[in-house]
Amino acid sequence: MVQLLRCGFVLLLAGCATRPVADEAPAGSYNIGRQLLAPEQKGGAGAIEPYVLGATETFRMPEPQHAPSPTLPPGYERQTLLPTTLCVRVIVMADGSVERVEPLRGHARCSAGAEQEHASLLQAALEATARWTFLPAAICRFAPGRGAPAPGNCSGATGVEAVPVTLLYGFTFEVEQGRARVRSSSDLH
Repeated sequence: MVQLLRCGFVLLLAGCATRPVADEAPAGSYNIGRQLLAPEQKGGAGAIEPYVLGATETFRMPEPQHAPSPTLPPGYERQTLLPTTLCVRVIVMADGSVERVEPLRGHARCSAGAEQEHASLLQAALEATARWTFLPAAICRFAPGRGAPAPGNCSGATGVEAVPVTLLYGFTFEVEQGRARVRSSSDLH
């Protein structure tokens, strides 16, 4: 059996990037500038439980349909900000809507979110992700002896069950000479 993270494959956008993330992620480009990561937390409160897949099942990740990047808050006055990564946990419902977003401070890449000086940037990330929509994640079931044409591909499935997931996003804010950027990278940890 294959185990997938219940309420979550985890997505983290952070670190150094070679190009900025577009304001809208075009359909079908889910992994451009984004990297899936496993959660660091093992067991305990808030742990992510795995989906367990049978031999005739595959998991389809959610695809962002509307996912604008956060922007600097109005009136943000810093002229210089070294790359600062702030993270959020996004709980995506089975219909692809965002149920809620929460600050994520416990991840090794997300410690800046605990600093008061970055509270307005964290709030901007929370507000942006709260408005996102997704093509839902799903568990796709196939007839015995017939599997998915490719991992995550539900074509020809006898059943498709939309499921909720939790996604972790890190946003790297940077200000150079008064010009702001929100970046992402493909660094995998």
